[in-house]
Amino acid sequence: MLTAMQPLAIGFFLVLVRCTSLFMVAPIFAARGVPSLVRMGFSVPVTVAVFMGAGAPSFAAWQQPSALISAVAMEVIVGVGAGLAARFAIEAALAAGSAISLAAGVSFGSMIDPIHGAESTSLGDLLSFLAMLVALANGLHREAIMWLCRSVRETPPGSDFSVATIATRVVSDGAAAMALSVRLAFPVLAAVTLGHLGLGLINRAAPQFNLSNIGFTVALVAGCGAFYLVAPAAAALVAQEARTAFAGR
Repeated sequence: MLTAMQPLAIGFFLVLVRCTSLFMVAPIFAARGVPSLVRMGFSVPVTVAVFMGAGAPSFAAWQQPSALISAVAMEVIVGVGAGLAARFAIEAALAAGSAISLAAGVSFGSMIDPIHGAESTSLGDLLSFLAMLVALANGLHREAIMWLCRSVRETPPGSDFSVATIATRVVSDGAAAMALSVRLAFPVLAAVTLGHLGLGLINRAAPQFNLSNIGFTVALVAGCGAFYLVAPAAAALVAQEARTAFAGR
């Protein structure tokens, strides 16, 4: 009886490894304010539901240590790879906000971001936090759990995975996130550039006004005004990209 239960126990353990790896890097679950023990504790009931819903997949090669170690490593790679795809999209909002802060001239007062644990700018934190809230409202956490259910059902523990395919997809998602950050920051950077260009033309036409002294104010007003108009749509776009990262896998 005990021998018959061991393949099921190992299968459950492998699903738990995949689930925990996902929760350690995926947005919302991997928030810095959530302790690691809480994430691991939350992954247990989710794993039970996913494992039972997938038909309780077992691991036949549980008696082979090399096969077990390889399976654990692959489960970690699969979970982390899926979580990074969505995390890159959220990080794109932080990168875009940092670029906007630099262009608008509000990057002088950096601070420690409690979410990422690193020094960041106020607009970067604001856009990233807004994108996280919109993603939560749109059900990003549900998409992550749905992906976990699909992946366990379609590729049970111990299945053959292509590490090259997963690595290629992670690199592709990272490149897409970089392009997304440029798209998010472009309208605000364009507004700041046009503000400086207009100020330069006016100063050129009427140099007696000496408008060069208010260049910082123009950048600040143009940048923050454009950010106010763009931020809601940018956060919605980031949230949609994060959900697509799970839905399209």
